[in-house]
Amino acid sequence: MVRLSALLLLLLGAAACGDADSGSSGGSAPSASPSAATPSTEPAVEVAPYVEVGAGPVGLTAGEDGSVWVVAAEGESVARIPAGGTTADLTVDTPGVPLRATAAYGAVWVSAFSGQELLRVDAASGEVTARVATGEGPEGVAAGFGSVWLVVQDAGRLLRVDPERAEVTATLEVGVGARLVAPGPDAMYVAHYADGTVLRVDPRTDELVASQPVCEGPQGMAVSGGRVWVTCTLSDELVALDATTLEKVASVPVEGSPDSVAATDDGRLVVVAEQGPTLVVVDPVSASVVAQTVLGAEPALGDRANLDLALAGGEAWVSSFFADRVYHAPVPE
Repeated sequence: MVRLSALLLLLLGAAACGDADSGSSGGSAPSASPSAATPSTEPAVEVAPYVEVGAGPVGLTAGEDGSVWVVAAEGESVARIPAGGTTADLTVDTPGVPLRATAAYGAVWVSAFSGQELLRVDAASGEVTARVATGEGPEGVAAGFGSVWLVVQDAGRLLRVDPERAEVTATLEVGVGARLVAPGPDAMYVAHYADGTVLRVDPRTDELVASQPVCEGPQGMAVSGGRVWVTCTLSDELVALDATTLEKVASVPVEGSPDSVAATDDGRLVVVAEQGPTLVVVDPVSASVVAQTVLGAEPALGDRANLDLALAGGEAWVSSFFADRVYHAPVPE
């Protein structure tokens, strides 16, 4: 069973299918125990500034106006944090276990996993202006080349959607277990978590080319400097692929279940490791970790949900599924 099926069961109140030794189940309250009543002698962990949001936040996207949109999977809502804001100023009900979002073409596009649809939300009013039927298990969504691209994980497809008409214009077979999609200057890229590969999509022809297996559990991607940087959650590394050939050219160890990644304006890579969560900065030239900042005190998710990352207002914004919040902090130097 793939991870998001486990997440869906978790959110519906059934038993999760994550690793047995990977901590408490996502978002649920811990059971009472004798030690719970004993005062702790350990010092409190200092956490980064945060904004409280709906239950079980997963996806984040930076709005075109500097805002940050937060997708709450358990709360089944999408909230907007305005630029410079300390709380959400707009919340939109989005039933169907929403997971991911991308802000583009005057809207916020939200995947609804159990609802089997892609929602177009007006970025100004919060009105849901269109619903696109997707098939089973839509997850990763991104914008590029005049289209919205959606990975339908359980159906094994990549959909290309016209943003104005909100209609599917192409359906590409990518295989069950692909999760996320990201744009590059010349192509779109799909991370195939289940088989450990990355796929390159030519937006002119919709032709697909797959890499050889590159790591265990490829997840988030950022395209920068002619390379596709991919977080590998199961093998605790960030790998770099040639953006054209998809050959593996570098690997950087990143502990704590690296999940999402983004490139800064100056070309550095910012990785979110689930443990903490922790911001990890990687220098792409030396392919090494140069800085890191622990944001909180949450455990890794054990592949029962995900954390996301958005860069906005000079800060990194990081969702925390367990803590129902979004941390924000300057990118560590």
